[in-house]
Amino acid sequence: MNSEVSQRFIPMRFTILLFILSLPAFSANLTLQSRAPSGKATLVQESWLPSRTAIIVCDMWDLHTCKNAVTREGEMAPRMNQVLTKARQDGILIIHAPSSCMAAYEGTPARERAKSTPTATRLPDKISDWCKQIPSEERAIYPLDQSDGGNDDEPEKHAAWVKVLEGQGRNPKGPWLKQIDVLTIDQTQDAISDSGVEIWNLLESRNIDNVILMGVHTNMCVAGRPFGLRQMAKNGKHVVLMRDMTDTMYNPACWPFVSHTRGTELFIQHVEKHICPTITSDQFLGGKPFTFSDATAKNRLHILLLGDSTTEAKIPRMSAPEAPQFEDMLRILLAAQSTLPFCDVYNEGQSGEYIRRLLDTRYDKAVKRKPQADYIFIRYGLNDMARLKDWKTEFPKDFRELLRSRRRNSSRFLTSPHVIWRNLKKAQTCSTTAATYSPRSQRISARLPRPIFTLEPIQKSSCSITDSTESLATCLAGRVIVIQISLAMTSSQTKPPNG
Repeated sequence: MNSEVSQRFIPMRFTILLFILSLPAFSANLTLQSRAPSGKATLVQESWLPSRTAIIVCDMWDLHTCKNAVTREGEMAPRMNQVLTKARQDGILIIHAPSSCMAAYEGTPARERAKSTPTATRLPDKISDWCKQIPSEERAIYPLDQSDGGNDDEPEKHAAWVKVLEGQGRNPKGPWLKQIDVLTIDQTQDAISDSGVEIWNLLESRNIDNVILMGVHTNMCVAGRPFGLRQMAKNGKHVVLMRDMTDTMYNPACWPFVSHTRGTELFIQHVEKHICPTITSDQFLGGKPFTFSDATAKNRLHILLLGDSTTEAKIPRMSAPEAPQFEDMLRILLAAQSTLPFCDVYNEGQSGEYIRRLLDTRYDKAVKRKPQADYIFIRYGLNDMARLKDWKTEFPKDFRELLRSRRRNSSRFLTSPHVIWRNLKKAQTCSTTAATYSPRSQRISARLPRPIFTLEPIQKSSCSITDSTESLATCLAGRVIVIQISLAMTSSQTKPPNG
């Protein structure tokens, strides 16, 4: 009787087993971010099987030539280790790739795991080489000048760091010996390699299609090494960068003269446009993406641009979205002045805008949530004339309200007090209007001590540069607009209001 019952349940057990095997494996739900050439971000939801996924940890060395880079890596490493621990628990392969440090790991199970993996049937050409560019990048404007090596240490600080490295018997130009100890290496599961061939063999032997890159530095090793983003992308792997688990080698004293943090953002945007999508660590751990502290940040002036289409410069943005825009050119021009600190310029100009609409609809988003501005360039008037019923009365009132709102935040103003728009049929009309507008606006501006920011479209193809006035040329609808910025800033004048 028991034998009959057992035989009766054998088909049922087999059916249950087949059902269990048919259930989908655990999958990681990820949000991939990529960008159009215009810079607009696109988000795509995907589910990745852990068994078909690997994480490559690039060059998270114990020490680096740049002290600031070591500081930032030390901040990031604990969060990165949490990501690796969670990914490992979920069944994702972890590949540690501290380049030029394999001697520290010879004979370990993780190193032998990579070395002993059979050669892949499909081994891409030049997979053992650096890759400095892929076809999708050929027409792109490279976002950073890293020709100086990207070291952002102050000279005195760097000289002291060199002495520390020499005191430890290390080569200051290449002091790394192993991966940073904060990152756990599980010798029973992980792999260690800095070889493009070995890492490709690991991926192919396990049918891994999805690859996550993290580590340093994105604009150099993470993107370019034989196991980096470009090689993975061009050879058919579904690769992403974990954008909050990386850093760049970028010196803010080099083009485009942005902060180190902004430089990293610009290169990540380049990656999202031309190489591969990105994800963030909170998709594994919850909470918020990782951000660096201000420990290595340098003091910079913050300049905010407010105005209409003459400030937004919409046509250049549409025709050449990757080229330096108005705010970029202003920042670059100011960086050329050795007596001035470096600046961050935020452009909140918007076509069709007038002061009343700014105050009523988007002031909080456009102004309040930005870093406190040391200087604000204000450029309004054209649309106010068309929109306000009693322009002569309402415009000065709105202007004062805008100035008072920012004055409470200790910002300094550089106002554009008049409008002159010489443009074919409308030339006479605009010149007449300017005569009415200019004196009133000047009186408003005169009530607060500040320099004057004047923008005057004129038919010129060259710019003259003097000590106190800089000329900035940009092309707008086939015409050259020369923007003369009478800053007259000295080193003492450009200190933030709060010291």
